[in-house]
Amino acid sequence: MSAITLRKALGVLAKSSSFSVTTVTHRQKDEFDQLKEQLFVKQEIETELQRYLDVAKPGEIIFLCGSSGDGKSEILTRCQSEPRYQQRFSFHLDATHSFAPQQSAIDALNDLFTNHHQQSSPLLIGINTGMLANFAREGAECHHAIRSAIDSFLSAQQDASRPYHNENCSFFDFEHYPKFQFDENKQYSSFIKNLLDNLTRDDDNNLFQFIFRRDESVSPDLREVANFKLLCIPGVQNVLITQLFKARLIKDQFVTTRTLLDFLHHLLMGPGYLFDNLFSGAENDLIKKVSDFDPARLHTYELDQFILRYELGLVDADLDDFLTALEPLHIKFDRQCVKPGDATSLIRLFWLLQHESLGNDYHQRFSAFFNESLFERYSEIWHLHRNYTADPEQKRSLNRFYTFELIAGIQRYANRKAPELSMQKEEFFLGEFGGVKITAPVEVKPDWDAIRNKHTAHPTGFDVYLKVGKNPLPHVHIGLNLFELLNKLNNGYRPNKYDKNAIVLLDEIVELIAEQAKSNNEIKFYDGGQRVYRAKADDDMITISGMES
Repeated sequence: MSAITLRKALGVLAKSSSFSVTTVTHRQKDEFDQLKEQLFVKQEIETELQRYLDVAKPGEIIFLCGSSGDGKSEILTRCQSEPRYQQRFSFHLDATHSFAPQQSAIDALNDLFTNHHQQSSPLLIGINTGMLANFAREGAECHHAIRSAIDSFLSAQQDASRPYHNENCSFFDFEHYPKFQFDENKQYSSFIKNLLDNLTRDDDNNLFQFIFRRDESVSPDLREVANFKLLCIPGVQNVLITQLFKARLIKDQFVTTRTLLDFLHHLLMGPGYLFDNLFSGAENDLIKKVSDFDPARLHTYELDQFILRYELGLVDADLDDFLTALEPLHIKFDRQCVKPGDATSLIRLFWLLQHESLGNDYHQRFSAFFNESLFERYSEIWHLHRNYTADPEQKRSLNRFYTFELIAGIQRYANRKAPELSMQKEEFFLGEFGGVKITAPVEVKPDWDAIRNKHTAHPTGFDVYLKVGKNPLPHVHIGLNLFELLNKLNNGYRPNKYDKNAIVLLDEIVELIAEQAKSNNEIKFYDGGQRVYRAKADDDMITISGMES
């Protein structure tokens, strides 16, 4: 171990490393294998798969499916190496591979299934979801039953029971075992937390920590030493996990084990300090998504003033004391020689350390600008939906969301072209003809029975149920994007082209409500002046009345 530097040790994290994909090998294990094994966190999907393998019957086909880099080959290689599975199962570790140079992956699967029969050992296959779809479409006709089972699995809802069963096929899908979960204690990913703990845990059995200590004692100025020390801080880990969860929710970024390890490699081994590496590095998928959350983009008055004062070199004794407290972390800022971007880097550092106390806590002067109040509110509403039992206190809390956030936001968006309606709580804009705006009274309210009886909470959001009068509307999925847009609308925001994904959903909701509103027996006309006219249908009569607006 003496020859391995921290830089070399952290190399096992990179997607370009030979350790990024596990294959069956008979070579002698070395220190790098030990380092990789040190990182291992057993995933829930592996636990459930092994439990199922213990009772699997002859002739079964078991698919372990997901996307590239999520750990399929890692799990199957471990299963294949276990004596209790070696003799009982047939393995096909990677269904993107074939058995001969001239053979396609589809042909290889056809051969595999042709040689498999009801008395065969259970067959365990690692396969990408895309390849599953290809086989369902292009596989041999003689395997129609298997192709049909795959089609059935692919069309099933994500919330279907796991594993998914059809005929003699079972499907274990990584997407059914999310790496993130909403948590009232703000612990959003036990998997990533355990992985970071295995990487940074301060004990004598941690090889990474052993190598880090030696490098720190010999070369404390190495950038990777400072970055590793920063990553060891629990509050820093929590901030990083929250950003990854936001990337999953807002950017729909699926986080695989391989992309996560490469993300950590970039944070530690990138060109700058960890807090700068987090927001620069176009070659990493996660960095590209997380960079949109850069706190340097906030531009509040206080943060802009800090940047200005820092770059002008104005005296700030408290900041000087704080920078001195950074020295044990091997992080250095020279106020006598200010470089472009230093102030931005400090804001990122303040943000990264927002949950930690350090020195005189100068950084916490800005913590109010870094809080995740919207994200935490979203998590709170998610839990209210998941745990809803019609308890009076629950109902009051959820009703506040539906009334003052959801329905109010929908109405503000629907009435954005009719400022006359800003004070009308139950009036809905239907359109404008010849300068006259037409509206209808609409009573939109929560559908409490559906909220209680339906499965409303999902790994990446929750469903809301509304009624117009007594008529229920189809459920609407509220992701973090749409939730954020509703919050902005309620604070006077005007949507633009960058909100297009959330706007599409909002337009669908408005259209559903408008269709119900059009069947109302009463409509109003705003003539653009001071007059408002009401038309009301009563049996076969229509009554027109005028009023002052």
